[in-house]
Amino acid sequence: MDKKKLKKIIKHLFYIFFLSLIMLLGFFYMFLPRITNHGKTVQVPNLIGMHLDELDTHLATCHLRYVITDNTDYSEKHPPFTVLQQFPAVGVWVKENRKLYLTLNAEHPPLVKMPNLIEVSIRQAQLLLKNRGLKLGNIKYIPDITKYTVLEQWYDGHPISAGKSINKGSSIDLVVGAGLGTQIIEVPDVVGIPLEEASLILLEYGMRVGLTSIEKNKTLPVGSILRQNPVAGTQVRLGTAINLYIANP
Repeated sequence: MDKKKLKKIIKHLFYIFFLSLIMLLGFFYMFLPRITNHGKTVQVPNLIGMHLDELDTHLATCHLRYVITDNTDYSEKHPPFTVLQQFPAVGVWVKENRKLYLTLNAEHPPLVKMPNLIEVSIRQAQLLLKNRGLKLGNIKYIPDITKYTVLEQWYDGHPISAGKSINKGSSIDLVVGAGLGTQIIEVPDVVGIPLEEASLILLEYGMRVGLTSIEKNKTLPVGSILRQNPVAGTQVRLGTAINLYIANP
C-alpha cells in the first residue's frame, strides 16, 4: 500500500472518529436532556391546607403532578379534603412532572377506643389520651382517700367506659381524688423545662397551666419555662392556675 492511500485511509478514519464524537456529545448534551427534562427543576410549593379542588390548577402552573395516598388522617384545624401532609417537602427542588404524594384531611374524624384512665395518675392519663389522639379536658378535684388519682372519666357530660368508640380529638374530663387532708399545696419548680413537661408536672401536683406568655431569651432552649407565677414553694389552693413565661429567641 502506497503512502497516498494510507494517508487517505487515516484521513477517513479521523473524519469518522470526529463525527462519532460530535454525535455522541450531541446525544448526551442535547437529545437526552430534552427527553428527560434534565436541568429543568421546580421548587415544591406549600400545599398544606389547600383544598383538593384547587390542586389541579395550582400544580399545573408548577408542572407537577400529585397522587392521593391511602393514609387517612384528621385535623380539626383544617377543613375536610385539604392537604395535611406532602412528600417531597416544601422547598425541595425536583424535576418537572414529578409526582407529589399527598395526604388529605378526612371528612369526619376517625373513631378511637376510649382508654381506661381509672386509678392512674393525672400524668399517665394525659399521656394515654395523647397516644389515642384525645385531649385532656376539665379536671374536677374531690375529697378522696386517693390523691391525684383518676376516679372517673367523662365525655360530653356523661361518664364513658373504656373501650367505647369516640371521635378522635375529643376532650375527656376527669374527676380526680384530692386526698382527705388540707387543700393547700406547694407549687413545684418548673423553670428551665419544656412547656409540655411543665404542664404534666403541674397536673400531677393538682394544679393547671394558666396564662402563657413568650419572652425573648438566648440562654434557654426554645419552649422552655423562663419564669412562673406563683413561684416555686408558694402555698396555693388545689387547682390553682400557674402562669408560665416561655423562652423564645
